[in-house]
Amino acid sequence: MFLKNRAFTTIFSTLFTLGFLSAVIPVKAQDSPRKLACTNRALQGYYGAKASGFINSGATPFNLVFLDKFDGNGNITGVNGSTSAGGQIAQNLSDTGTYQVNNDCTVTLTFNNSDGTKSTNFGVITDDGRKILYLGTDSGVNISGTLEKVGY
Repeated sequence: MFLKNRAFTTIFSTLFTLGFLSAVIPVKAQDSPRKLACTNRALQGYYGAKASGFINSGATPFNLVFLDKFDGNGNITGVNGSTSAGGQIAQNLSDTGTYQVNNDCTVTLTFNNSDGTKSTNFGVITDDGRKILYLGTDSGVNISGTLEKVGY
């Protein structure tokens, strides 16, 4: 009987202690969200771009790969790129452009391409400025892509 009472006492005191500690020690359910404060400076250096979708109101499949340089002040210089639109491949393209980063880490990107076309895009900055997820916002365009920082 003594061992039975001792076992009961040990279990009870253990449960009581655990309950007491859980009431005294605050448990953090999740990290509090970090306040966003992005600027154009969030984007600096070379970014590899990959995008796909449709142009001409969905009539023409489109793919793109590009290397762009962001200067930290809102200017973009496209170093080299290729597109495929409806099976027609254009290589060794260049572009210039601008970008505007908002405080909430969204960004508007405008590209002026060497083939005479212009594109406007909306994106979000992720991975502390190492990646931009974006969508084309021009009429008749359904394109999405990623710009990812490269190490050179």
